[in-house]
Amino acid sequence: MKSDIDRWNKKYLNHEYSDYINPDPLLVENRSLLAQKGNALDLACGVCDNALFLAKLGNSSFAIDGSVTALCFGKRKAKANGLDLHGFVADLDSYPLPVAYFDVIVVFRYLNRDLIAPIRHALRSGGVLLYQTFNKRFLEQKPTFSEEYVLSDGELMRWFGNWHCIKTNDDAANQMTQSFWLGKKPNRGQYTF
Repeated sequence: MKSDIDRWNKKYLNHEYSDYINPDPLLVENRSLLAQKGNALDLACGVCDNALFLAKLGNSSFAIDGSVTALCFGKRKAKANGLDLHGFVADLDSYPLPVAYFDVIVVFRYLNRDLIAPIRHALRSGGVLLYQTFNKRFLEQKPTFSEEYVLSDGELMRWFGNWHCIKTNDDAANQMTQSFWLGKKPNRGQYTF
C-alpha cells in the first residue's frame, strides 16, 4: 500500500547508516540451519541486515521491501562488506513471489496474512523458514499498534503445522511480545497442501 511505503521511506530517511551488519539474534542463533548455499529471501527486509547475514553464510541473498530508501542502505552496506545482494523494491501487497525458488525464507517483524500462501509456495521442498513477528502481547506495550499486524497464539502453527517444526514459541505459554516459528518444508510426497 502506497501510504505504508511512504511512511517507511520517511522512517528510513532518519536511519543512521553503518557498514556494520546487525542481524536479528534469532537468525544468528540458528545460522547452522540457514547456511543452505542456495537462494535465500529476506521478505520485508528493511536495511537488509538479515539478508546480508544470509549472504555471509554462503547463500545467494535476495531482499524485498517497499522502501527504496531502506534498500539503498542495504546495497551500500553490501558493497562495503564485499557481499552480493539482489534487492527488489516492491509493494508486498501485490508482488508475486516466484514458486519453489528459495531454499531459505526469513521474515522479521512483518505480517501480511495474504502472503502466507505465496511464502509457502516460494520455498522449495526441504527449505527452511524462519518467521518472527509481533503477537497480541505487544499491544500491552504499544496499544496504538494495529491489531491487524499482530499474531494470535498458535497462528504460525496453524499456517505451517503440516511442515516439520524445529522450534517455536507460538503458544499461550510465550510471554514475549514476538512469536516465532522455525521449520522445514517437507520433501514432495510427505504431505499435502
